[in-house]
Order: sequence, then structure tokens, then C-alpha cells
Amino acid sequence: INETKQSLDAKNEMPILQLNRLSYAKINGKILEATNAKLDKYIAYATERMKTEITSGDVIEHGLKLLFDRDTGFKDWLKKN
Repeated sequence: INETKQSLDAKNEMPILQLNRLSYAKINGKILEATNAKLDKYIAYATERMKTEITSGDVIEHGLKLLFDRDTGFKDWLKKN
């Protein structure tokens, strides 16, 4: 019983906070004004629905992941390069 209480005490000493440290690269580029307007609307939509702040970086990151995952030609090319 003492061992169980000690392991529970040790768990309680750990912070609840969990950090996910990622390495980011900053990019610069141009997009059409119409695309930017849709991006702003999508950010507002996603922020409202997900009840958390969404940034343009979040949308770009996820969009690129989808592009890379779904482009079979790119996936084949990437394996060779």
C-alpha cells in the first residue's frame, strides 16, 4: 500500500503542463488578394468552430501537409530524391 501511495505522490509532483516543442521555419510569399480574403474567412470560421485561436500559419501548415500527403506523384518523387 505504501508503494502505491508513493507512486501516486510522485505522479502528483509532476506538472500537468505538457509542451510540444517544434522547430519552425519562417517563410515569405505572395498570394492573390482573393485567396487572402478566403484565408481570413477560413481563419474566422475555424477559430469559431474550434473555440481556439487559429493563425494563418496553422492553416498553411495543415494545407501543405494535405498537399504533400495526397500528391502521389510527389510522394514517388520524394522517395527517389
